[in-house]
Order: sequence, then C-alpha cells, then structure tokens
Amino acid sequence: MWNLMPAHARVNQHEKRDRLPSAAAMANARERNVGWWEAAYLDDEALKLRFFREAASALPLSSPQSSTAVYDALDWRRLRLWQDQQVPQWTPPGASTWS
Repeated sequence: MWNLMPAHARVNQHEKRDRLPSAAAMANARERNVGWWEAAYLDDEALKLRFFREAASALPLSSPQSSTAVYDALDWRRLRLWQDQQVPQWTPPGASTWS
C-alpha cells in the first residue's frame, strides 16, 4: 500500500527502506500525494473505480468517496501498524519529528 506514495528511487531504496512514513512525513506529503492520485488515477473513470475498490479492500473505509478519505485511512493504517507492530518509522530530512 505504501507504494501508492511516490518517492524518488534513491530515497525509497536507501533512506526509507522498510520503515513506515512517520506522521510528519504523511502530513508533509498529503497535498502532493492526493494531487498525484487525482492526476494518475482519478481523472480516468476506469482507474478511478479500481483505485477506490482497492483502497476499500485494504483500508478501513466504509465507502471511499474521495482521495482525502483514502489518505486519512492510509494514515490511520500507518498509525495502527506503528502502535501494534512497532514498525520503525522514517522521517525525511527537514520534516518535524512529531508522531
């Protein structure tokens, strides 16, 4: 699911690796990622249906109707993974470190 968040290959492979994006990373990337989803998936009706169907199957969404609802659910899932499984987090350089 985290690959729905575009990242430069160098960052993904050498910095973030197997860690969850931190709350700060999620907050800093929100507008960029929602905009990317809208351009990549939601402007095409066939991809839009698939995007929301897959989001609903993977995230705690009763009926996904907006990309912001999907992002909120993605952030909630990130928080649960961090709390329940204590998956390490990654914060990009320059982002605040609140969680």
